[in-house]
Amino acid sequence: MPSRGNRRAAGMLVAIAAATACAAASADEPASASPSPVGGNLRFGVEVAARWFVYSDPLKVATNLRPYDIVGVPMLSLGGELKPLRWTGVPVLADVGITGEYTFAPYLTSSVTEGNDIQTSWDRGNVGLRVPLRLGRGERAPVVAPLVGYGWLGFSFQETGPLAAEIPTVSYRLVRVGLDGRIPLATRFTLLAAFEYLEPLAGGALYERFRDATIGGIDADLGLAFAFAKGAEVSLSFGYTRFFSTFVPVPGDAYVAGGALDQFGGGKLGIDYAP
Repeated sequence: MPSRGNRRAAGMLVAIAAATACAAASADEPASASPSPVGGNLRFGVEVAARWFVYSDPLKVATNLRPYDIVGVPMLSLGGELKPLRWTGVPVLADVGITGEYTFAPYLTSSVTEGNDIQTSWDRGNVGLRVPLRLGRGERAPVVAPLVGYGWLGFSFQETGPLAAEIPTVSYRLVRVGLDGRIPLATRFTLLAAFEYLEPLAGGALYERFRDATIGGIDADLGLAFAFAKGAEVSLSFGYTRFFSTFVPVPGDAYVAGGALDQFGGGKLGIDYAP
């Protein structure tokens, strides 16, 4: 018959063995998934766009000031948003996003009254910092986001003849400051709106023809999004961009006009996915 001391030692051995087995079993079990330290979304879109350009108060007898317009241009866009501070867990910091988007026309030609069609390039892009502010509690609360960033818009023609000095080639480089918002309307629908003031740093070849050109701009979007799956939504929106300029010509200048109005617009269909 084992002594009391032997029984106590045997009990300790059993307890140690059980603890060891539990530890081994815990090591074999997969660790629970921790939330991602960063967040964000990807966006793909198609667009049908237009441009309207006209001079204001042009010299009546000038033949080198040509208006321009084109409608129904198909364009593709790719972009997204990265939220690198999601790991902080702080409500405002966690939603701060770095945004970017690039849009281009895969194929575009411009027609002229006399002569062959001209190969044309049209693209635009932007990068920015966005700080969403939730106006209430819960995921369905309205969100307003101040944003600041840099953008560009290029519209150029593959023309080296005399016409190159008359057509409206632009290469806007600009600072963007504005707001965008999301307002839930129903379980799956959300109203989208955005407005930006554009401060061009450069305008390109068109504005270099004129004396003391001053340029300003605005950009606006309005749309509706539908969440069709978890982390995924489709949106339909309409955008409008307007650049307005003034010139200060003097007698003898080769190009004489009071200013110009350069407008861009289009309907956009986009798909956003947050992995």
